Amino acid sequence: MPSNGPISRREFLGKTTLVASAAGIAAGAKKVRAQLNNGVQPAPGRVGVGYIGVGIRGTILYKSSLPVAGVEPVAVCDLYQGHLDCAKENLGRNIFTTRDYQEILARSDVDAVVLAVPDHWHKRTFVESLQAGKHVYQEKPMTHRWEDGEEFIQAEKKYGKVVQVGSQYLSMSCVGQAKEIISSGRLGQITMIEGRTHRNSSTGAWYYPIPPDASPETMDWKRFIGDSKWYDFDPKRFFQWRLFWDYSGGLPTDLFVHLVGAVHDLMGVETPEKVVSFGDIYRWDKEGGGYRDVPDQMEAMAFYPDKGFNLKLTSTSNNAHSGPTIVIYGTEGTLEYEGEGLKYYYEPRRENYNYPTESWTKETVKEFAGIMKLDDKLSPVVQSPPTAEEPLEISGERGEGSTTAHLRNFFDAARGQGKAIEPASFGHHAALVGHMCNISYKTGKVVKFNKKTRKVEV
Repeated sequence: MPSNGPISRREFLGKTTLVASAAGIAAGAKKVRAQLNNGVQPAPGRVGVGYIGVGIRGTILYKSSLPVAGVEPVAVCDLYQGHLDCAKENLGRNIFTTRDYQEILARSDVDAVVLAVPDHWHKRTFVESLQAGKHVYQEKPMTHRWEDGEEFIQAEKKYGKVVQVGSQYLSMSCVGQAKEIISSGRLGQITMIEGRTHRNSSTGAWYYPIPPDASPETMDWKRFIGDSKWYDFDPKRFFQWRLFWDYSGGLPTDLFVHLVGAVHDLMGVETPEKVVSFGDIYRWDKEGGGYRDVPDQMEAMAFYPDKGFNLKLTSTSNNAHSGPTIVIYGTEGTLEYEGEGLKYYYEPRRENYNYPTESWTKETVKEFAGIMKLDDKLSPVVQSPPTAEEPLEISGERGEGSTTAHLRNFFDAARGQGKAIEPASFGHHAALVGHMCNISYKTGKVVKFNKKTRKVEV
């Protein structure tokens, strides 16, 4: 993005609308409050909801739905009896429970479904839910295979129901402020972005504990396997399914997809031209008993030539020192973005010729300084003065989390009030980058996306 030229931080505070509320604050103050990017006023109209998949994320989703006025949990589905019993504890004994999601799709009092099943079940439950006339909230990643993305998009168009993909970074409280800083040109030309998600625990590495009562009697193992490769009963595969390619896309589609979705939204891009990635199982093959397919650490680079920037992605289960989640580097400044808060650093170009003229005679240096209009420190006289002020910091505060905000947007759209902010096309392209990372990891090659054919090429 082109820069509008050097600007002092004081000018920035005066000209940028997002800090208008700080106009009366002294110049030394460094924090302002972010405006809310999602309304919290209750919308009228009942939405009966069925929750298909109420494991860890599914439980969070139905709990996060409860603050939204008019939302009525009607039914829940899961393949483990313990999850169903937990839902009754949380939602009341009258909630309908089943191991067969078709029973939920057949209910006339269910207007919308929230899908939080393992990735290998995404396409089938997504398409069949739309066929049944339900609005669909699809937990990320939208796809288990990149080739299925267009089928999701066409199903959304064919059945005309609201689709929201569940990557809640699009509903963070500071997303509007971050977009405003980027579009204002205050960062100058953006050439590099970094995104990272770091963890350091067994659960962060997806070794979730197995319930003591897990057994063929309390779990529907055959239905879990579905169309994937058959294995004899194994509760680890059921409760730790993210560890296996059969059911998951590993770090790129589970964690990178959040970062990619946020960057696509902030930068207004759809797909990269090419992706390369590296990774391995560095630690958890030993601590996890060798029980995993997917890497415990991956790094990737994605190239977006249309906007002229590279995106660097890292995710590890071996260290928790992550730093800012997303850092956007420009020629005039840097933006550290956490979703619920951000920091803007004014860092314009600074020229100084002391180092490159070290080998010149004093007379030559003096002549050069005159030609270039340099001061006695060999810096341009017209160069904007450095600022000693601290970074501009914005913190978002509201009465609901980003997951509730994302669900609220979905339910409001289902009631005909606005549009879903993360439809199938957006979800496909965010997951696509993760799939390209996996292909690059497995083949050891740079992976390209052909925009004309809409296909991934190796």
